Amino acid sequence: MRAIQSLVVAIVLRVVHAALVELRELDSRVAQEFARMPEGLSYAIRTGHRGPTLFVEWNGQEVLRLRELTNPGCALRIKSMPLAFRLFTGQMGLAQAYARHAFTMGGEVADVMRLARLVNIVEAYLFPKIITRHIMTDVPETEVNFLRAYGRIALGFLTCKYKFSR
Repeated sequence: MRAIQSLVVAIVLRVVHAALVELRELDSRVAQEFARMPEGLSYAIRTGHRGPTLFVEWNGQEVLRLRELTNPGCALRIKSMPLAFRLFTGQMGLAQAYARHAFTMGGEVADVMRLARLVNIVEAYLFPKIITRHIMTDVPETEVNFLRAYGRIALGFLTCKYKFSR
């Protein structure tokens, strides 16, 4: 069961990166967050012990996916794979996970809040409304049709747009 959970979490983390890349161009709120973000700011999302990870860095023009990140500006560590699975499959929202002490965060408060805002917008696009209403207190409106976002993400995967940068 843990191997399946790990695989699902790894796939969702790849989709989260892809959604950040595409929504930066499609959604004005995501574009604003990135416009205010200092160049070189990096985020690390780690899941459980030896679980899937996502390392991204903003280079001022694009959201790069990295193989390794030694000193991230903001780090999110989800305490276990079952908790990560619940979080990334829409069974538990970010606020619920925070309330249950399911993860630890490191970095500047402003960067942590920026990540939380970005994740909320990404969730609004990726999950159906019935799920987002269950896991989020305020569901952000989507600025473009979710099918357009999904289409761009799918096309990006088909063209290998989201490969590692370094």
